[in-house]
Amino acid sequence: MKLLKRPLHNSIGGPLWWTLSLVGLVLSGWGFVPHRHLHAKAWSYLPHDMRAAWPVHPTTLMELATRADTRKHTDSLEAERHYLDLDDLRAAGLHVWGTPWSEARTFIADEDSTQSPRRYGVLPWNLEWAYHKLVEAWTPTDSLPVDAFAVSKAASDLGHYIADAHVPLHTSGNYNGQRTNQKGVHALWETQAVEWMLSPTAGRHCPPCDLGELVYDPVWTPWEMVTESHALVSEVLEAEEKWNVLCAHRGFGFQRRGRTMQLLPTEDALLMWDSLTHGHTWPRFCLAAHRIAAAWHAAWIDAGRPKIEREKAPNLWERLELYLPRRTTQPESTQSHP
Repeated sequence: MKLLKRPLHNSIGGPLWWTLSLVGLVLSGWGFVPHRHLHAKAWSYLPHDMRAAWPVHPTTLMELATRADTRKHTDSLEAERHYLDLDDLRAAGLHVWGTPWSEARTFIADEDSTQSPRRYGVLPWNLEWAYHKLVEAWTPTDSLPVDAFAVSKAASDLGHYIADAHVPLHTSGNYNGQRTNQKGVHALWETQAVEWMLSPTAGRHCPPCDLGELVYDPVWTPWEMVTESHALVSEVLEAEEKWNVLCAHRGFGFQRRGRTMQLLPTEDALLMWDSLTHGHTWPRFCLAAHRIAAAWHAAWIDAGRPKIEREKAPNLWERLELYLPRRTTQPESTQSHP
């Protein structure tokens, strides 16, 4: 069975959905603010001995937290690293849960060799690769000293992908409701609702994190994340249908975002959204922060608990390197990682 991606539906419900869709495209993957909060929270959960051995300033991790999204504009293979379309894989009769990428890519290519084997996304495999990249950053070859900034970049990328794995619509081919005329639902779940929950008026707090009990396995934990997230996809889409009816006329108002005024859901509308989704968003957010911390800690232990010199502030070139394009295309790798 060959599954064709549906084109975007031409009917848009009004100016609200233009706004939400635009925000979703610009801020994809929790949005800039939530990603940065996740990295700051994860840092706060690390034990004292690891923070002493990795003297990075939390603001550095926050600045780097959205680097993976920025790369989508310069790296042709980056987008697929942020999602896995489990529903489309199952519809195509492909069962790849826990399968190494070297085998999974063969299964997917056999289903349709005319398309890229990455077409359904590579998020769980990319998480495994990103984890090992962090371990390697902790353990440079040729007896070189550990580069604190390189460790921070690898850690921030891993944290970004872990965060995306906790978003339900990052596990569905209907990632923005484009197949069910629900465009904008992606930004509603991961950006609008989460930014409201992070505001002082919402009064949300994550529970403590015990890294002694939270086990992060670089192979199996990524699959647990995407499976948990995918189980919430139907609930998200059903909730959006009800929410859109209830809030279509009185649930929105103009709010300032940066230098612009945008039509966004009101606090009452977001409270209703949280109720319709059975309050599952904040627990996913907190669990993402816990798992980011657990992954960083596990990678540090796997690297032999190295200790590095206190981080120097990145120079001008290192800061520019975060934003300058490196390449526009990248050939399909023959290695075992995506």
